[in-house]
Amino acid sequence: MKVMRWLGATSVLGVGWAQIGAAAKARAAEMALASAKQATAFDWSAVLWKLVWIETFLILFLCFRLVQLVVRYTGYDPFAKWDRDKANMRLWLIVGIGGVLLAIWGTSKHAHLYLPESASLHGNLIDGLRNGILSFTYPAFILVHLLLFYMIWRYYNGKVHTATYEETHHGLERGVLIAISIPVVAIAIAGIYIWSLPVHGQKPAKDQHTLEIEVVAEQFQWRVRYPGADGKLGRYHYTLVGGENVLGLDFTDPKSQDDVLPSLKEIHLPVGALVTIHVRSKDVLHSLFLPHFRTHVYAVPGQKNQVMFVPTITTQEMRRKTGNPDFDYELACNQLCGGAHYNMRMKVVVESWEEYQKWLSAQKPAYSPEQVTDARKTASNL
Repeated sequence: MKVMRWLGATSVLGVGWAQIGAAAKARAAEMALASAKQATAFDWSAVLWKLVWIETFLILFLCFRLVQLVVRYTGYDPFAKWDRDKANMRLWLIVGIGGVLLAIWGTSKHAHLYLPESASLHGNLIDGLRNGILSFTYPAFILVHLLLFYMIWRYYNGKVHTATYEETHHGLERGVLIAISIPVVAIAIAGIYIWSLPVHGQKPAKDQHTLEIEVVAEQFQWRVRYPGADGKLGRYHYTLVGGENVLGLDFTDPKSQDDVLPSLKEIHLPVGALVTIHVRSKDVLHSLFLPHFRTHVYAVPGQKNQVMFVPTITTQEMRRKTGNPDFDYELACNQLCGGAHYNMRMKVVVESWEEYQKWLSAQKPAYSPEQVTDARKTASNL
């Protein structure tokens, strides 16, 4: 019997020592590869460490299996005197407290990966709503899980056999219901108000500049249309798409004849102005996403959507804030729209109203007399 016990213990120590040796060899091989002058096309160190991890799991499995065999053939159970319920309780406490500490550490560790600084008026409200929800849910998450693991410790079998049972407690139920309902209702009301602002909830203030532009998505680029001197976007029709008229503008409409389609793939927005973006798609489902402005809307084929916001920080100001002289706002598509989805990006320039007007005056309208003739012919055939 004693021989079998020593055999089991020696086997466990042997496989453990073998594992340490395997890890040391893998580390030595990794250091040798790192110090080699010639770079190889294949990452052998990654393969070696994967083999080490596979070997580790196999050794742990063999150790577990070895203990089972010792118990089966010798009748000796090293865990027979253990209080299994107490052991499970302690393990769960370790898991619970470790998980809570890991959540707190992860929150602080990855805080810089949150959304970038808001650069729109309603974006500040959205960030405030998010912080308010987190200030309620994060402590609740920690408290509830601590209570769960406290109950495991309090009522494990062997210390407290049975919990006190109460059929009902109306006062406690009402208190919990009210305590939960107040923040939930407050979040719902605030959310309905704040999330409606980018859609239809903003109106220009007194003497505030306004701008309406159109952003059209297609595989795999964005096109932007600006109003001309009249400040209004003209009509369009999908049957007019073709040749140079890439957006299908109806040039029989006088409002379309001064519309501007810049060749440069970037959007110019005036800071402090109420910007309304009309969004449509020429082919498949796309998604207009402006992360710094907390703005998102789908570009749906056959449907025109819109979103509005007020830019509050110019590109130059954001460059000074971030300390990055190459910083640029970005328009991205966060809907997987095809194989070249990665091309659905566009630079966004936020500047003063005067700079925006100067830039716009340097652009040429998309109108030409020939396009008006073509539009009239198409309209007569409809």
